[in-house]
Amino acid sequence: MKALVLHGIHDLRVEERPKPEPGPGEALVRIRAVGLCGSDVHYYTHGRIGDQVLQAPMIVGHEGAGEVAGLGEGVTRLEIRRRVMLEPARSCGECEFCTTGRPNICPHVRFSSVPPHDGIMCEYAVLEKERCIPIPDEMSFEEAAMLEPLQVSVHAANLIRVAPGETVAVVGAGCIGLGCMELARVGGAARIIVTDKLDYRLDLARRLGADETVNVDGEDPVEAVSRLTGGRGADLVFECTNRAAGQTQAYELAAIGGRVALVGIPAEDEVRIEPHRARRKELRVQYVRRSRFAERQAIRLVASGMLDVASWVTHRFRLEDAAGAFDLVERYADGVLKAVINP
Repeated sequence: MKALVLHGIHDLRVEERPKPEPGPGEALVRIRAVGLCGSDVHYYTHGRIGDQVLQAPMIVGHEGAGEVAGLGEGVTRLEIRRRVMLEPARSCGECEFCTTGRPNICPHVRFSSVPPHDGIMCEYAVLEKERCIPIPDEMSFEEAAMLEPLQVSVHAANLIRVAPGETVAVVGAGCIGLGCMELARVGGAARIIVTDKLDYRLDLARRLGADETVNVDGEDPVEAVSRLTGGRGADLVFECTNRAAGQTQAYELAAIGGRVALVGIPAEDEVRIEPHRARRKELRVQYVRRSRFAERQAIRLVASGMLDVASWVTHRFRLEDAAGAFDLVERYADGVLKAVINP
């Protein structure tokens, strides 16, 4: 089978790999769609995220969907040709965090396309049956691939809790930021303000429910949000960028007594903040680690039409051309929001 393998910084290769065989409790999945995540691009451009360093060739990709093509011994509740979304995380199931309902922070978790674990940007992949989650027949494979980033937004909203009538600010209008914005709308936010530096992403944010948008290259976002809220600031801020400056902005946008959810993964290893204003505001700051038990919510939100993830997909590539997708996303070129690889 063909697989997209990252060997080093800016070194992606399409290679032939043996087609895997499912073992007991596993399913073989024919991969139909894989979203290109910002974390994939981190490894492509830097070879690392924090202390997670690429040290050997690795198949990339973890936002996936496909159809069951084979079943290992003992697998029930799945059948051949069943359409599934793929859960990229496999926690240990035994540590204190797994046994108390917080598997997303399991220190022993294995996550697709995080070194040294292969991802799913290939023609076939084998996963444990629990990680193959059936999707409705009417849901497209592309929508199903978007459920993984949507789960992160759902988890963030579950942790920080949007209250009806609140003013919500979203810093960064990528897919996870748009997911948080749409969840704020569904949760009853009275006003939603989205900031970004790319006008085409802000245009989409308005189409999907933002009341106000601010291009941070053309207007100071702190002054803009202050003006739009009568000097009060936002009750809740979702920070969803890949830059340390996004966190600094999030603290400044929050109202006194407000809440900040830090959802994005900054490229930098250190974030500088001015602590005294945040302390005087007595902000509640919530870090967000991937997601937990959010897949069913995500499926229902999309299947019911309450959230639109199909609009996130702007570009499609064959596996053979996927290196071009990484370059496109790295440069934010051609109006790209989400590129999808179709093996």
